[in-house]
Amino acid sequence: MSVTVEQEAYEMPADNKKVMLKIDDVHLHSCGVFSNVYKGMLREPYEKKVAIKKSWPEKGERNFEFIFLTGRERSKHKNVIQMIFAFSHSYDTKVCESYVFDYMPNTLAEVIRQKLTDIDIRLYTWQIFAGLKYLEEHKVVHRDLKPVNILVDHDTAFLKISDFGSAKIIVKGKPNNFYQVTRFYRPPELLLKSMDYNSTVDAWSAGCILAEMIKRHVVFPGRDSAHQMKLYCRCFGAPNDQEIKAMKGEKLEQELWKFTKGAGLQRLVTEITPEQLQFLKRILVYSPEKRLRGKQLLQDEFFRPLFKNGSVRHNGQKISEVITAADYKRASENEDATACRLAQLATKTDSKDQGIPNCEKSNSYENVAVRRSTLIPREQKMAREIKSREDNSDDRRLGSSEDRKSENETRKKRSTEMASAGKRSDPNNNVTAKKSMMKSLMQFTTRHQD
Repeated sequence: MSVTVEQEAYEMPADNKKVMLKIDDVHLHSCGVFSNVYKGMLREPYEKKVAIKKSWPEKGERNFEFIFLTGRERSKHKNVIQMIFAFSHSYDTKVCESYVFDYMPNTLAEVIRQKLTDIDIRLYTWQIFAGLKYLEEHKVVHRDLKPVNILVDHDTAFLKISDFGSAKIIVKGKPNNFYQVTRFYRPPELLLKSMDYNSTVDAWSAGCILAEMIKRHVVFPGRDSAHQMKLYCRCFGAPNDQEIKAMKGEKLEQELWKFTKGAGLQRLVTEITPEQLQFLKRILVYSPEKRLRGKQLLQDEFFRPLFKNGSVRHNGQKISEVITAADYKRASENEDATACRLAQLATKTDSKDQGIPNCEKSNSYENVAVRRSTLIPREQKMAREIKSREDNSDDRRLGSSEDRKSENETRKKRSTEMASAGKRSDPNNNVTAKKSMMKSLMQFTTRHQD
């Protein structure tokens, strides 16, 4: 069984050029609280594997992710995901936005469980920080950097930072929400509820990811925000008065002052080499502005093995095919960023610029929903299986907490919105329920082939 999509869309970067897409073998790849991701084979206007991210932004919500990924007012970067097509549909009061990207076969979360070679660890780390340097130059903070949001092709070692659903332009003097970043990668200043932060929060997250690549498991698996801060204090010692001031957050809990000296990162990551340890010690520091990042990090001695003549990966691939001379030169220079224009674009309030203009559907979706009714149980089953795997993963087995309750409430709310009609009725006996479920899972399907 395969599903084919024929859909009018806008070609990116945003220039209002419409094209007709034909995508074969479209099927659910993964699902989350705020979006679903589908995989397929683009046939027209050219051939390549693609991923389609479908999200449902709240009415009136400024969708910065869309603005950034269109490529408007900025140059492209090979380590940051780039949208190639976009389309949207309206259903009652909801708008479903669909973004089409080049398909990347793996996430870093998947390959991290393998034993990565020393060269691959350095190679992936360099690309992560190259992408972060580019974002910082454009005043963009990702705010949810974690292995599952980093896409890789492990065969070729190419890496792209993805999922900008939590990202924003940081404007100096304007407060920011401190409840950001998945807990295991959340920097200490956000745990202390700082609302005055910048791209250094991403540097901390990237440092945690590097440690995880070495250990092959989450390094700081906090049960809640308080426990997460306790894990940091156990490892690095409690921050001193000067460091707390630098983090611009609340005071440290009294019980944490007892950690006058930390056990050290080497106690948690026993596989770490002295060179890796010294490198991480300059990233995972309490004072945000002292964290190693940007051009200084990318030129660090830690990466010298990557740039030796003839340096290759375990499969014989030349490192120079992944990080070219042009890439290294770009990382050594300051980007001619268009951050001001991007910031202006992100804060516009014109309704006509709130998102993707609606695109025409090629067929009636009601007819499609009836014809595809046999797909609904299959899609539901796939979604349940993916959700079950997520619930049983390492970062879902660590006990309950106040912030986990908040995350669960958000998840339940989104799940209810997506399948309200379908869950209240038996989708095998109720045509209306089938149509409603199809709208949430298969809005863009137009032809079914056995």
